[in-house]
Amino acid sequence: MRTLYYLRMAVRFLMRARSYTIINLLGLAFSLACSIILIRYIHRELTVDANCVDAETVVVPLADMDGNVVPSSTMYITDTVYISNDQITERCRIVPREHTNVVYGNRNYNVNLLAVDSTFFHFFTYPLVAGTVAMEGDNAAILTRQFAERLFGNANPVGKVLVYDGKSVVVQGVIDNPSCKTTWQFDLLVSRSLQEWSRMNIELLRVLSGTDLEAVNKVSNIFRGTKYAGLTRHKFVRWKQLYFDKSIVWKGSLMNHGDKSYLFILSGVVLLLLAVGILNFVNLYMVMLMKRSREYGVKKVLGISPMALFGEIWLENFVLVLSSLFVAWLLIEVTTVPVAWLLGEQVEYTSFDGWLSLCVLFLLPLLTSVYPYLKYAYRSPVKSMRDVSVRYSVVSRVVFLGIQYVFTVLLVVLSIYFNRHFNFLINTPPGFRTEGILEVNMQLENWNYQSDTPEQRKKRTERTEKITKALNECPYIDSWIHYSYSDFNFEYQMKIVNDEDKVVSMATLFVPSKFFEFYDMKVLEGKLPDAIDNYGEYQIALSREAMNVFGYTHCDEAFVRGESPLWISMKEGGEVVKGGIDLMPVVAVVNDCYLGKLTEGVKPITFVIGKESINSDKLSIAVQPGKEKELLDYLRKTVKEIYGTEELEYAWLSDVVKTQYAHDRKIATVYSVFAFIAIVISCMGLFGISLFDIRRRYREIAIRKVNGASLHDLYWLLGGRYLKVLLVSFAVAVPFAWVILYKYTEDFVLKAPLSPWIFIIALLLVALISLGTLWWQVNKAARINPADVMKAE
Repeated sequence: MRTLYYLRMAVRFLMRARSYTIINLLGLAFSLACSIILIRYIHRELTVDANCVDAETVVVPLADMDGNVVPSSTMYITDTVYISNDQITERCRIVPREHTNVVYGNRNYNVNLLAVDSTFFHFFTYPLVAGTVAMEGDNAAILTRQFAERLFGNANPVGKVLVYDGKSVVVQGVIDNPSCKTTWQFDLLVSRSLQEWSRMNIELLRVLSGTDLEAVNKVSNIFRGTKYAGLTRHKFVRWKQLYFDKSIVWKGSLMNHGDKSYLFILSGVVLLLLAVGILNFVNLYMVMLMKRSREYGVKKVLGISPMALFGEIWLENFVLVLSSLFVAWLLIEVTTVPVAWLLGEQVEYTSFDGWLSLCVLFLLPLLTSVYPYLKYAYRSPVKSMRDVSVRYSVVSRVVFLGIQYVFTVLLVVLSIYFNRHFNFLINTPPGFRTEGILEVNMQLENWNYQSDTPEQRKKRTERTEKITKALNECPYIDSWIHYSYSDFNFEYQMKIVNDEDKVVSMATLFVPSKFFEFYDMKVLEGKLPDAIDNYGEYQIALSREAMNVFGYTHCDEAFVRGESPLWISMKEGGEVVKGGIDLMPVVAVVNDCYLGKLTEGVKPITFVIGKESINSDKLSIAVQPGKEKELLDYLRKTVKEIYGTEELEYAWLSDVVKTQYAHDRKIATVYSVFAFIAIVISCMGLFGISLFDIRRRYREIAIRKVNGASLHDLYWLLGGRYLKVLLVSFAVAVPFAWVILYKYTEDFVLKAPLSPWIFIIALLLVALISLGTLWWQVNKAARINPADVMKAE
């Protein structure tokens, strides 16, 4: 009963001070909503593959070939020093096929496909929508719900027949996405028996719980010679570590990869936002409690216990936090779409949301009650019952407001720099042509030579010849090439040796001869081959940075080779020929360009120039200016005539290059959005505090006006304190911001300069919005009629 009494009293008090209550509630709600959004995203990233069965025992081999780390399989390991078979209880081999094709109803569909063993669902669980996941027989297929709806709409897909690689597969089941985020991103699962063995397998091993991977890796993580790949070493990692492993170079659309540094950045935003919200909440609550100072003094005289006093304060805080949390979840619900755009994905509701809300309800009222309790529990009743307007000190709320503004200014400075850095990255030329180039997936072939019949090869050749003819006859095309940015940007590292036996590991690109002209890459010295007509015939060009690394000044003196074979070809009799291991002359020097992100700087590059390969789904097309729409219509018509599909996957290269800065765009956008919200919260706190301070000084203002004080004097009297707080907060925030930005960018070769204007703009922005919040109150107070104030007194 006493608890209900205190609850009624708490609600009654909060309703009496409803102006401050609403400001306080909304400020905390904004802070909680933003923090919960980010915490849910961070939790989703940290619980990737929660659908993995007994994840601690699932291990994946990683192969390191000259610094190129990729998920691998023990089938490529010929040594016996690795995990022994008696420690392995189960295996699952997976062949990923990115942007492959299946046929249904004489229509091609582009899909991401995994060819898996039947044990796949022993390692991962997925919600079953229809059918079964047993994958019985070699022609079994399992669809995701999204892909099933894309093919069949609302019809039951179980039993439907698809064609993959010329073979019929029967849909046995449909699965849905699990509630957690997953590493695998696929549309279709088929039996691995349908997939040729020449493609790279990824193997999952289930090992005994006591297996010591550190001991295994001490032995296995040593470079050893192999038949084809040269020096290779293997490392075994638990599956849950794979998502955040930065060493992996293969990052296709079939596998998600995370970035822990981004999570640290988001965690910093959460802490700053929570700090701003909590400080604002406590500060405004203390203003509200000042009206009850005498009440607490009387209660202490009447013998209220410290525990009962804390209970009253906690109950009021609990009501406020509960109301704020309710508003916060409403804000989260109505902002689902923009938040999904902001974070790049939608975060589904899970049981974690309930636990998070309970933690907020339990911990936050305790945290926010401590300072108010200490403020009044140990104050003597006499002090509490004195006149508040005379005795109350403003130091505590000014300090709280100042700390709040330190965090706000810090967020604003970081957001301005990250936006400037992002604009710097996307507007700096990468050193090759990107404008007016269309990357399009036109050759909807699977290129499965080992299992193709002569008839299938003949038909495929006819289709590719039709595409070639159509492209050559298109009036909207300047030039085109069997190449794409994914080939260009795949930084395959190889150890290159010069004639003085200097070994340098550098990016090695296999390109056709017209690659350089197509991408407008300037030849600084030497002469590129006009064309190379034979497979197995190659020439070498180096970038200017590669020449500098080897110490060459002219290409005439430059000779290089691969430490391991640069290419492997096979003669008609089956003889394997290893090429590029003997010194070859450098025929040309090419101007530097940026492979990957600009922050990594210019890298040395070896260009291995050979015959243009037609076994590429993606083509790059240089379109005539102003003919973009006509070209797309022409390509859609061509694909429909040859493959019977209206789907056309394409992207403009300028946009593709920018997508590699999606991480930087996320950081810039997240900081901008939440910095603005932090300013709003701080302004709400400033409004509430100044509302109290200025109103209690009406009599002082009236007396000063009677004695001749000017409006300028009154503006400074009422607003000067807050301007000083802002300036001091800015001075404290700047060093912190500088250190954070310095640490974040210290490994960047290229980065946006950290100029003083960033800090000045941040100060002006915060000052303009914050002091603008004060203007209405200060202006109203400065223009009051002294007679009205004295009459009210």
